[in-house]
Amino acid sequence: MRTIKMFDDLEDMNFYLIDLFTQITTEAIEKNNKAYIALSGGSTPLSFYQNLSKQKHLDWDKIHIFFVDERMVSNLDEKSNIYQIEKHLIKPLNLKKENIHYISKDIDILDAIKEYELDIKSFLHDEKPSFDLILLGIGEDGHTASLFPNADVLKEKEKFIVLASKDEEDFDRVSFSYPLINLAKNVMFLALGENKANIIKKILLDKDRSLPAFHVKAQDNLYYILDRKSAKFIDL
Repeated sequence: MRTIKMFDDLEDMNFYLIDLFTQITTEAIEKNNKAYIALSGGSTPLSFYQNLSKQKHLDWDKIHIFFVDERMVSNLDEKSNIYQIEKHLIKPLNLKKENIHYISKDIDILDAIKEYELDIKSFLHDEKPSFDLILLGIGEDGHTASLFPNADVLKEKEKFIVLASKDEEDFDRVSFSYPLINLAKNVMFLALGENKANIIKKILLDKDRSLPAFHVKAQDNLYYILDRKSAKFIDL
């Protein structure tokens, strides 16, 4: 089921996101004694992470965090998604190391990709792992995770973790692929700002199949969570 929510106020959006996160993770823990989530970097979700880090009542010992994609730079580099998520969520909550599933950076990148895929399959106990929640952003070019327009990895049908790159960058990326993202029970897209309005229109109204974000699905619920500026072309 697809749900589109628009908010005038960032605080109201964060309240909704926290309620939804709490509901999804609580139900997963009640059912399986664990919740498996995958988070994205970028500037858009940082306010949500900061607010989420204050929710100390959640059963964090049973929540396992993975990373949707990562720039293969040092984890101490501000360009790293891991750096941003650690700074705004993981460290403030002092989460257990065994609940945070990192992409290895001290081995060959292709070995790291294989290792991360095996890690996901092992912890989710399935050859077709289904995350309880995947949080995604949408770039102005329609990319999501590190799945960029016209990239070869968009055609991947089997591998769950792929090597990705962006022309103007001098580093590689590791990313979830469509086969993994689309197995998730719940997927949440976040978009903020007028600079995202055109791409949101192309995805939701024009149904532009050339845009990577258009092809994201979910097994149960696909959420588009927007502020008024990013939703200005959408009649809600």
